[in-house]
Amino acid sequence: MANTFQGHFPEKNTGEDGFVGTAPVGSFPPNRYGLYDIAGNVWEWCSDWYRADYYQTLADAGGIARNPPGPVDSFDPSEPGTKKRVQKGGSYLCTDQYCKRYMPCGRGNGEPETGTNHVGFRCVMTQPTWDALQKENGSHGASKSPN
Repeated sequence: MANTFQGHFPEKNTGEDGFVGTAPVGSFPPNRYGLYDIAGNVWEWCSDWYRADYYQTLADAGGIARNPPGPVDSFDPSEPGTKKRVQKGGSYLCTDQYCKRYMPCGRGNGEPETGTNHVGFRCVMTQPTWDALQKENGSHGASKSPN
C-alpha cells in the first residue's frame, strides 16, 4: 500500500487511500524491513547524481554491483546542461495511468534546487545505530536490519 493518485489524473483524485495530498509518515504499514513510505507519498531525494546511462554503465562493467556509489557527475540527455540528482519512490501524484515510478525500484531525477509539495527526502541510518536502537527498544521493531 502506498499513497498514490486514484481517479482520473489530473482532474480528480478520489482519495480512496484516505489522502488527496501527502500523508503523515506511518499512514500505511511498513515493509518487511520495518521501513515506512518507501513508495508513493513524496519523491525522495538521494545523494547520487543522475545519469540516464548509469545502470547501463554498471551492466557493462560486469558482475554484480553491490551498493554502487553512483556516478561522479550528472548527465540528462533531455537537459544536458542541468545538474540533477536521483529521486526515488514516486509521489502521491503518481498513477498507473502514466507513471509507475512510485514503486521502490522507480527512479526519477530533478534539479537539487527544486522544491515542491511532492518532493521530500529519504532517511537512512548506519548499522551500529540500528543495533543500538534494537538493543534500547528490546528488539520490538522489525526483525531484520535495514541494510
